[in-house]
Amino acid sequence: MSNAKQEFERIRDAVEAADKSLAEALDARVKAVGELAALRASATDAYFTLSRDADVLARFAAQVTSMSHDASRAVMREVLSACAALVAPTQVVYAGQEGGLGNLAARTHFGASASLRSVASAEAVLTEIARGGAGYGVLPFESSHDGAVTQTLNLLARSDVKILAEIPLRREFHLLSKATTRSQIQKIYAATSALVACERYLAQHFPSASVIDTLNHNVAAARAVEEPGAAALGTNLALAVGGWELVEKSVEDVPDLDTRYVALGHDYPPRTGRDRTAVTVALHDAPGVLVDCLRPFADRRINVYRLETRPARGWEFRYLILFEVDGHITERPVLSAIEELRAAGRYVKVLGSYPCAKDS
Repeated sequence: MSNAKQEFERIRDAVEAADKSLAEALDARVKAVGELAALRASATDAYFTLSRDADVLARFAAQVTSMSHDASRAVMREVLSACAALVAPTQVVYAGQEGGLGNLAARTHFGASASLRSVASAEAVLTEIARGGAGYGVLPFESSHDGAVTQTLNLLARSDVKILAEIPLRREFHLLSKATTRSQIQKIYAATSALVACERYLAQHFPSASVIDTLNHNVAAARAVEEPGAAALGTNLALAVGGWELVEKSVEDVPDLDTRYVALGHDYPPRTGRDRTAVTVALHDAPGVLVDCLRPFADRRINVYRLETRPARGWEFRYLILFEVDGHITERPVLSAIEELRAAGRYVKVLGSYPCAKDS
Protein backbone atom coordinates (compact mmCIF):
# COMPACT_ATOMS: atom_id res chain seq x y z
CA MET A 1 0.00 0.00 0.00
CA SER A 2 1.35 3.41 -0.97
CA ASN A 3 2.12 6.05 1.62
CA ALA A 4 -0.51 8.35 0.05
CA LYS A 5 -3.22 5.70 0.36
CA GLN A 6 -2.26 4.97 3.96
CA GLU A 7 -2.41 8.68 4.74
CA PHE A 8 -5.83 8.97 3.09
CA GLU A 9 -7.20 6.06 5.15
CA ARG A 10 -5.85 7.66 8.33
CA ILE A 11 -7.55 10.95 7.45
CA ARG A 12 -10.82 9.17 6.57
CA ASP A 13 -10.79 7.29 9.87
CA ALA A 14 -10.11 10.53 11.75
CA VAL A 15 -13.06 12.25 10.04
CA GLU A 16 -15.38 9.33 10.79
CA ALA A 17 -14.24 9.25 14.43
CA ALA A 18 -14.84 12.99 14.73
CA ASP A 19 -18.32 12.58 13.21
CA LYS A 20 -19.09 9.87 15.75
CA SER A 21 -17.91 12.09 18.60
CA LEU A 22 -20.06 14.96 17.31
CA ALA A 23 -23.11 12.69 17.14
CA GLU A 24 -22.51 11.44 20.66
CA ALA A 25 -22.05 15.01 21.96
CA LEU A 26 -25.29 16.13 20.25
CA ASP A 27 -27.19 13.18 21.73
CA ALA A 28 -25.82 14.01 25.18
CA ARG A 29 -26.80 17.67 24.90
CA VAL A 30 -30.30 16.87 23.66
CA LYS A 31 -30.75 14.37 26.49
CA ALA A 32 -29.60 16.93 29.08
CA VAL A 33 -31.94 19.61 27.69
CA GLY A 34 -34.82 17.11 27.82
CA GLU A 35 -33.98 16.32 31.44
CA LEU A 36 -34.02 20.04 32.23
CA ALA A 37 -37.47 20.36 30.66
CA ALA A 38 -38.72 17.46 32.79
CA LEU A 39 -37.21 18.99 35.93
CA ARG A 40 -38.92 22.31 35.24
CA ALA A 41 -42.24 20.51 34.75
CA SER A 42 -41.93 18.64 38.05
CA ALA A 43 -40.63 21.57 40.13
CA THR A 44 -42.86 24.41 38.96
CA ASP A 45 -42.07 26.58 41.99
CA ALA A 46 -38.32 26.61 41.27
CA TYR A 47 -36.36 28.54 38.67
CA PHE A 48 -33.75 26.72 36.62
CA THR A 49 -31.92 28.22 33.66
CA LEU A 50 -28.88 27.35 31.59
CA SER A 51 -26.18 29.78 30.52
CA ARG A 52 -27.32 32.53 28.17
CA ASP A 53 -26.97 31.71 24.49
CA ALA A 54 -24.50 34.58 24.04
CA ASP A 55 -22.25 33.12 26.75
CA VAL A 56 -22.48 29.62 25.27
CA LEU A 57 -21.57 30.94 21.81
CA ALA A 58 -18.60 32.91 23.13
CA ARG A 59 -17.32 29.95 25.16
CA PHE A 60 -17.73 27.56 22.22
CA ALA A 61 -15.96 29.91 19.81
CA ALA A 62 -13.05 30.24 22.23
CA GLN A 63 -12.74 26.45 22.52
CA VAL A 64 -12.78 25.75 18.76
CA THR A 65 -9.35 26.70 17.45
CA SER A 66 -9.51 25.29 13.90
CA MET A 67 -12.45 27.42 12.61
CA SER A 68 -13.12 31.12 12.53
CA HIS A 69 -15.18 32.49 15.40
CA ASP A 70 -18.01 33.39 13.01
CA ALA A 71 -18.12 29.88 11.56
CA SER A 72 -18.03 28.13 14.93
CA ARG A 73 -20.71 30.44 16.34
CA ALA A 74 -22.94 29.71 13.34
CA VAL A 75 -22.63 25.97 13.96
CA MET A 76 -23.35 26.27 17.68
CA ARG A 77 -26.24 28.68 17.09
CA GLU A 78 -28.00 25.99 15.05
CA VAL A 79 -27.40 23.46 17.84
CA LEU A 80 -28.90 25.85 20.41
CA SER A 81 -31.86 26.54 18.15
CA ALA A 82 -32.52 22.85 17.58
CA CYS A 83 -32.29 22.06 21.31
CA ALA A 84 -34.67 24.91 22.15
CA ALA A 85 -37.13 23.63 19.56
CA LEU A 86 -37.29 20.27 21.35
CA VAL A 87 -38.63 22.01 24.46
CA ALA A 88 -40.64 24.83 22.90
CA PRO A 89 -39.84 26.41 19.53
CA THR A 90 -38.84 30.04 19.76
CA GLN A 91 -41.58 32.12 18.11
CA VAL A 92 -40.12 34.99 16.08
CA VAL A 93 -41.88 37.49 13.80
CA TYR A 94 -40.23 39.73 11.26
CA ALA A 95 -41.46 42.40 8.85
CA GLY A 96 -41.04 41.72 5.17
CA GLN A 97 -41.20 38.92 2.69
CA GLU A 98 -40.42 35.26 3.22
CA GLY A 99 -36.91 34.61 2.00
CA GLY A 100 -36.01 38.31 2.26
CA LEU A 101 -33.46 40.13 4.36
CA GLY A 102 -35.68 40.32 7.45
CA ASN A 103 -36.19 36.55 7.24
CA LEU A 104 -32.43 36.11 6.85
CA ALA A 105 -31.71 38.35 9.84
CA ALA A 106 -34.16 36.38 12.00
CA ARG A 107 -32.68 33.05 10.99
CA THR A 108 -29.12 34.33 11.44
CA HIS A 109 -29.79 35.36 15.02
CA PHE A 110 -32.31 32.75 16.23
CA GLY A 111 -31.27 29.74 14.14
CA ALA A 112 -33.08 27.58 11.62
CA SER A 113 -35.07 25.64 14.24
CA ALA A 114 -36.86 28.74 15.53
CA SER A 115 -40.42 29.26 14.33
CA LEU A 116 -40.07 32.26 12.01
CA ARG A 117 -43.16 34.08 10.75
CA SER A 118 -43.55 36.99 8.38
CA VAL A 119 -45.97 39.80 9.25
CA ALA A 120 -47.13 42.69 7.11
CA SER A 121 -45.54 45.64 8.89
CA ALA A 122 -43.24 46.90 11.61
CA GLU A 123 -46.33 47.82 13.66
CA ALA A 124 -47.48 44.21 13.44
CA VAL A 125 -44.13 42.97 14.76
CA LEU A 126 -44.46 45.07 17.92
CA THR A 127 -48.13 44.15 18.32
CA GLU A 128 -47.37 40.43 18.14
CA ILE A 129 -44.67 40.72 20.81
CA ALA A 130 -46.79 42.95 23.07
CA ARG A 131 -49.81 40.63 23.03
CA GLY A 132 -47.76 37.43 23.38
CA GLY A 133 -48.29 36.12 19.85
CA ALA A 134 -44.50 35.85 19.55
CA GLY A 135 -41.66 35.95 22.02
CA TYR A 136 -39.34 37.93 19.76
CA GLY A 137 -39.27 40.10 16.69
CA VAL A 138 -36.79 41.42 14.15
CA LEU A 139 -36.84 44.85 12.48
CA PRO A 140 -34.38 46.93 10.42
CA PHE A 141 -32.81 49.64 12.57
CA GLU A 142 -30.12 51.30 10.45
CA SER A 143 -28.80 51.15 6.90
CA SER A 144 -25.40 52.26 5.67
CA HIS A 145 -27.17 54.23 2.94
CA ASP A 146 -29.93 56.10 4.82
CA GLY A 147 -28.98 55.90 8.51
CA ALA A 148 -31.56 55.15 11.18
CA VAL A 149 -34.84 53.67 9.98
CA THR A 150 -37.28 56.40 10.99
CA GLN A 151 -40.34 54.14 11.20
CA THR A 152 -38.63 51.66 13.52
CA LEU A 153 -37.29 54.45 15.73
CA ASN A 154 -40.69 56.15 16.04
CA LEU A 155 -42.43 52.87 16.85
CA LEU A 156 -39.88 51.77 19.48
CA ALA A 157 -39.99 55.21 21.12
CA ARG A 158 -43.69 54.60 21.86
CA SER A 159 -43.46 50.90 22.76
CA ASP A 160 -42.44 48.86 25.80
CA VAL A 161 -40.72 46.34 23.52
CA LYS A 162 -36.94 46.45 23.92
CA ILE A 163 -33.91 45.90 21.71
CA LEU A 164 -32.13 42.71 22.82
CA ALA A 165 -29.45 42.35 20.16
CA GLU A 166 -28.15 43.87 16.95
CA ILE A 167 -27.82 41.82 13.76
CA PRO A 168 -25.52 43.29 11.09
CA LEU A 169 -26.40 42.04 7.61
CA ARG A 170 -24.93 42.64 4.17
CA ARG A 171 -27.61 43.29 1.55
CA GLU A 172 -26.86 40.78 -1.21
CA PHE A 173 -28.85 39.21 -4.03
CA HIS A 174 -27.63 36.28 -6.10
CA LEU A 175 -28.66 34.88 -9.48
CA LEU A 176 -29.66 31.24 -9.11
CA SER A 177 -30.88 28.77 -11.73
CA LYS A 178 -30.85 25.17 -12.89
CA ALA A 179 -28.96 26.59 -15.84
CA THR A 180 -25.23 27.03 -15.35
CA THR A 181 -24.62 30.01 -17.64
CA ARG A 182 -26.33 33.33 -18.32
CA SER A 183 -26.96 32.44 -21.97
CA GLN A 184 -29.35 29.63 -20.98
CA ILE A 185 -31.58 31.93 -18.89
CA GLN A 186 -34.70 33.32 -20.59
CA LYS A 187 -36.90 34.13 -17.60
CA ILE A 188 -36.07 35.66 -14.20
CA TYR A 189 -38.34 35.58 -11.16
CA ALA A 190 -37.77 38.00 -8.30
CA ALA A 191 -39.55 39.83 -5.50
CA THR A 192 -39.96 43.59 -5.90
CA SER A 193 -37.12 44.50 -3.52
CA ALA A 194 -34.67 42.32 -5.47
CA LEU A 195 -35.81 43.77 -8.80
CA VAL A 196 -35.25 47.30 -7.55
CA ALA A 197 -31.83 46.45 -6.11
CA CYS A 198 -30.68 44.71 -9.31
CA GLU A 199 -32.38 46.83 -11.98
CA ARG A 200 -29.22 47.93 -13.82
CA TYR A 201 -27.72 44.45 -13.67
CA LEU A 202 -30.80 42.93 -15.27
CA ALA A 203 -30.97 45.60 -17.98
CA GLN A 204 -27.31 45.13 -18.85
CA HIS A 205 -27.05 41.34 -18.82
CA PHE A 206 -30.61 40.18 -19.59
CA PRO A 207 -32.18 42.78 -21.90
CA SER A 208 -34.29 40.14 -23.68
CA ALA A 209 -35.25 37.98 -20.70
CA SER A 210 -38.75 38.03 -19.22
CA VAL A 211 -38.53 39.54 -15.73
CA ILE A 212 -41.45 38.53 -13.49
CA ASP A 213 -42.30 40.17 -10.15
CA THR A 214 -43.36 37.61 -7.54
CA LEU A 215 -45.13 37.75 -4.19
CA ASN A 216 -41.94 37.05 -2.23
CA HIS A 217 -38.44 35.62 -2.51
CA ASN A 218 -39.56 32.08 -1.71
CA VAL A 219 -42.10 32.09 -4.54
CA ALA A 220 -39.40 33.32 -6.93
CA ALA A 221 -37.12 30.48 -5.85
CA ALA A 222 -39.83 27.83 -6.21
CA ARG A 223 -40.75 29.00 -9.71
CA ALA A 224 -37.14 29.04 -10.86
CA VAL A 225 -36.52 25.50 -9.60
CA GLU A 226 -39.60 24.19 -11.44
CA GLU A 227 -39.03 25.76 -14.87
CA PRO A 228 -36.18 25.09 -17.32
CA GLY A 229 -34.44 28.21 -18.54
CA ALA A 230 -35.67 30.16 -15.50
CA ALA A 231 -33.67 31.88 -12.77
CA ALA A 232 -34.36 33.74 -9.56
CA LEU A 233 -32.81 36.58 -7.62
CA GLY A 234 -32.45 35.40 -4.04
CA THR A 235 -30.81 36.24 -0.73
CA ASN A 236 -28.36 34.00 1.12
CA LEU A 237 -31.32 31.96 2.35
CA ALA A 238 -31.90 30.78 -1.20
CA LEU A 239 -28.37 29.37 -1.39
CA ALA A 240 -29.46 26.63 1.02
CA VAL A 241 -32.16 25.41 -1.38
CA GLY A 242 -31.11 22.45 -3.50
CA GLY A 243 -31.78 21.89 -7.18
CA TRP A 244 -29.97 24.82 -8.75
CA GLU A 245 -26.63 26.49 -9.40
CA LEU A 246 -25.21 29.79 -8.22
CA VAL A 247 -24.87 31.50 -11.60
CA GLU A 248 -23.54 34.76 -10.21
CA LYS A 249 -23.02 36.06 -6.68
CA SER A 250 -23.82 39.56 -5.38
CA VAL A 251 -25.48 41.08 -8.45
CA GLU A 252 -27.03 44.11 -6.71
CA ASP A 253 -26.37 47.43 -8.44
CA VAL A 254 -24.90 49.10 -5.34
CA PRO A 255 -22.57 46.71 -3.49
CA ASP A 256 -21.50 46.81 0.14
CA LEU A 257 -24.76 48.11 1.55
CA ASP A 258 -25.25 46.98 5.13
CA THR A 259 -28.43 46.91 7.17
CA ARG A 260 -28.35 46.60 10.93
CA TYR A 261 -31.36 44.69 12.16
CA VAL A 262 -32.36 44.43 15.82
CA ALA A 263 -33.85 41.55 17.75
CA LEU A 264 -36.72 42.67 19.98
CA GLY A 265 -38.32 41.25 23.13
CA HIS A 266 -39.55 42.12 26.60
CA ASP A 267 -36.47 42.18 28.84
CA TYR A 268 -33.01 43.69 28.93
CA PRO A 269 -30.38 40.97 28.47
CA PRO A 270 -27.78 40.81 31.27
CA ARG A 271 -24.70 42.95 30.77
CA THR A 272 -21.65 41.40 29.17
CA GLY A 273 -19.03 44.15 29.61
CA ARG A 274 -19.20 44.99 25.89
CA ASP A 275 -22.67 46.50 25.72
CA ARG A 276 -24.34 49.52 24.21
CA THR A 277 -27.53 51.29 25.25
CA ALA A 278 -29.87 52.99 22.78
CA VAL A 279 -31.75 56.03 24.07
CA THR A 280 -34.13 58.31 22.24
CA VAL A 281 -35.02 61.85 23.37
CA ALA A 282 -37.94 63.84 21.94
CA LEU A 283 -37.10 67.51 21.43
CA HIS A 284 -38.36 70.79 20.08
CA ASP A 285 -36.01 72.94 18.01
CA ALA A 286 -34.19 75.34 20.37
CA PRO A 287 -30.68 76.78 20.80
CA GLY A 288 -28.31 74.55 22.76
CA VAL A 289 -30.81 71.73 23.21
CA LEU A 290 -28.52 69.06 21.71
CA VAL A 291 -25.56 70.18 23.81
CA ASP A 292 -27.73 69.93 26.92
CA CYS A 293 -28.62 66.35 26.00
CA LEU A 294 -24.99 65.35 25.50
CA ARG A 295 -23.72 66.93 28.72
CA PRO A 296 -24.91 64.17 31.15
CA PHE A 297 -22.91 61.61 29.15
CA ALA A 298 -19.85 63.84 28.74
CA ASP A 299 -19.79 64.65 32.46
CA ARG A 300 -19.60 60.92 33.23
CA ARG A 301 -17.09 60.20 30.45
CA ILE A 302 -19.56 57.93 28.65
CA ASN A 303 -18.73 57.51 24.99
CA VAL A 304 -21.59 58.47 22.65
CA TYR A 305 -21.00 55.94 19.92
CA ARG A 306 -23.71 57.27 17.61
CA LEU A 307 -26.01 60.27 17.43
CA GLU A 308 -28.71 60.77 14.83
CA THR A 309 -31.71 63.06 14.38
CA ARG A 310 -34.99 61.87 12.89
CA PRO A 311 -38.37 63.61 12.44
CA ALA A 312 -40.85 62.79 15.23
CA ARG A 313 -43.85 61.59 13.25
CA GLY A 314 -47.19 61.89 15.01
CA TRP A 315 -45.65 63.51 18.10
CA GLU A 316 -46.08 66.91 19.69
CA PHE A 317 -42.28 67.16 19.42
CA ARG A 318 -40.38 68.03 16.27
CA TYR A 319 -37.41 65.66 16.50
CA LEU A 320 -36.32 62.35 17.93
CA ILE A 321 -32.63 62.21 18.83
CA LEU A 322 -31.14 58.72 18.88
CA PHE A 323 -28.11 58.17 21.12
CA GLU A 324 -26.18 54.93 21.27
CA VAL A 325 -23.77 55.01 24.18
CA ASP A 326 -21.21 52.58 25.50
CA GLY A 327 -22.37 50.67 28.58
CA HIS A 328 -25.42 48.84 29.92
CA ILE A 329 -28.53 50.41 31.42
CA THR A 330 -27.78 48.64 34.73
CA GLU A 331 -24.42 50.42 35.06
CA ARG A 332 -24.70 53.38 37.41
CA PRO A 333 -23.07 56.04 35.17
CA VAL A 334 -25.35 55.21 32.25
CA LEU A 335 -28.47 55.08 34.42
CA SER A 336 -27.53 58.34 36.17
CA ALA A 337 -27.01 60.15 32.86
CA ILE A 338 -30.42 59.02 31.61
CA GLU A 339 -32.11 60.04 34.86
CA GLU A 340 -30.51 63.48 34.56
CA LEU A 341 -32.03 63.81 31.09
CA ARG A 342 -35.44 62.86 32.47
CA ALA A 343 -35.09 65.32 35.34
CA ALA A 344 -34.74 68.12 32.78
CA GLY A 345 -38.35 67.45 31.78
CA ARG A 346 -37.69 65.84 28.41
CA TYR A 347 -39.34 62.73 27.00
CA VAL A 348 -36.66 60.05 27.28
CA LYS A 349 -37.03 56.41 26.27
CA VAL A 350 -34.47 53.64 26.66
CA LEU A 351 -34.85 51.46 23.58
CA GLY A 352 -32.60 48.68 24.85
CA SER A 353 -29.20 47.50 26.06
CA TYR A 354 -27.43 44.81 24.05
CA PRO A 355 -24.00 43.31 23.32
CA CYS A 356 -21.94 44.94 20.58
CA ALA A 357 -22.32 42.78 17.48
CA LYS A 358 -18.73 43.24 16.41
CA ASP A 359 -17.70 41.11 19.40
CA SER A 360 -20.54 38.58 19.17
